[in-house]
Amino acid sequence: MERTLVRMYASTFTADQIRAAEAPLLAAQAHPDQLMQSAAHAVFEAAEAMLAGSAGSAGRVLVLAGPGGNGGDALYAGAELALAGHRVDALLTAGRAQQRALAAFSNAGGQVLETLPDSSAEYALAIDGITGIGGSGGLREELADVMRWLRRVRVLSVDVPSGVDADTGEAGELHITADATVTFGGWRRAHALAPECGVQLLADIGLPGRPLHTELLDTMPEWAHDGPTLVLANRAVADPQVWPDTLLPLPAAPVQDVAPGPADDKYSGGVVGIRAGSAGYPGAAVLTVSGAVMATPAMVRYAGPEADGVVRVRPEAVVTQRLEDVGRVQAWVFGPGAGTGEDAARELAWALEQQVPLLIDADGLALLTHHEQLRQAVASREEPTVLTPHDGEFSRLREAAGVREGTRFEETLELAATLRATIVRKGRITLVAPEDDPYLIHAVDAGHSWAATPGSGDVLAGIMGAHLALSAARAAVPGTADAAVPGAVTGAVTLHAVAAWLAAQTPFGPATAPAGRIAEHVRDATAEVSHA
Repeated sequence: MERTLVRMYASTFTADQIRAAEAPLLAAQAHPDQLMQSAAHAVFEAAEAMLAGSAGSAGRVLVLAGPGGNGGDALYAGAELALAGHRVDALLTAGRAQQRALAAFSNAGGQVLETLPDSSAEYALAIDGITGIGGSGGLREELADVMRWLRRVRVLSVDVPSGVDADTGEAGELHITADATVTFGGWRRAHALAPECGVQLLADIGLPGRPLHTELLDTMPEWAHDGPTLVLANRAVADPQVWPDTLLPLPAAPVQDVAPGPADDKYSGGVVGIRAGSAGYPGAAVLTVSGAVMATPAMVRYAGPEADGVVRVRPEAVVTQRLEDVGRVQAWVFGPGAGTGEDAARELAWALEQQVPLLIDADGLALLTHHEQLRQAVASREEPTVLTPHDGEFSRLREAAGVREGTRFEETLELAATLRATIVRKGRITLVAPEDDPYLIHAVDAGHSWAATPGSGDVLAGIMGAHLALSAARAAVPGTADAAVPGAVTGAVTLHAVAAWLAAQTPFGPATAPAGRIAEHVRDATAEVSHA
């Protein structure tokens, strides 16, 4: 994959890389806690934005301060909030805290509490500074009361939500789920991998003339491949909260332009072939075709037993009963509702022989799980193959392929390498592991969970198949479509997430987003991401 492609995404860093970059800045401080106070000001700015509009007791803040650096950040931020006129309390979760930060907090008028307040009703915000990026596993059981107390309060976490591993994004049994997390200098891996972070915000702190982000890039070159995996992060749906310009949210994944050029026609924009649906699941065919029809202007060809039903709902599609009669396409989608019997297995074997990109979803993944020869056919293909499991499908396929269990992103990378396929592991945070790069993974945070509904994955398969076909059609050199696959699929994931968010909107606030509504909003989502 071309290295220029990944520069459109936000790179993340390990805890060790962060510490290495911070070390020379800490040594060069003009006064103690200069870097900590710089970080604390970013926390203060985020807290002020979250408190905007609060008044009186409704704007009260509780700082949860642990003994480490993040606790110091939270206390210094609490001091700024107190000086700005907010009522701010602090609870020292370990019975102690960074002494200079604690003194600054008390001198600013903040109150240190001996015990957790009985009620959270007076508090509008809690600042989580319990643990830092060195924390691993869940929080101590004695903090369970704090977790329950936080359920009715908005939470701003410092660096990474406490109880969430900064490098893996995995949350312990007892952890904080934040509404927003503000971090410094560079994104931590958890911001790409953990939905518990909520809205992710980045402040480029540092010393005068020496921003931390520059130190990070100097310490660990962004494209070095003799070290840790590069995790690239994006967020699909922007948060409606207004944040200061100094706090940068995760960017949206780039989406390829679908607008046809003067010389384009219905064939040149990426014709996609779809095999989906059966007598038991006729809706899968309609939803998959609908996603594709709405995604690009090019032709959608359907083959399968639901041809009559598909063309009644989507007269734009060209339909036939048999795969062999479809005609020329630039990509295939196989699997949603297609069945798992021997006939379906033979059809998948035929699709694997086609010299175009192939996306395999749903029942197609079940067939791969049960048939070793089909997995071998995937691994031996020369054209790109994209597999799109949710976590349950992934677990079964991983076991069948003999891939060891690990963290969510580690095992996704290993399965991609084992099957020589791009893995799109679906979820609130969707992971995309390219088939040709064992050290790179993309993570797209949808920003919401309204797409967790039956048939939503069928729509995504159609969108993604259409974008794969478009990428293949636009490839300048035959056989190089694989270079565009990660961009096509991450863009499709973003489109799907935005469409689901738009589908959930009502005059009274968000509500359910049935898969059919998601498909109907793919055009709106395309316009929104294209013209934002």
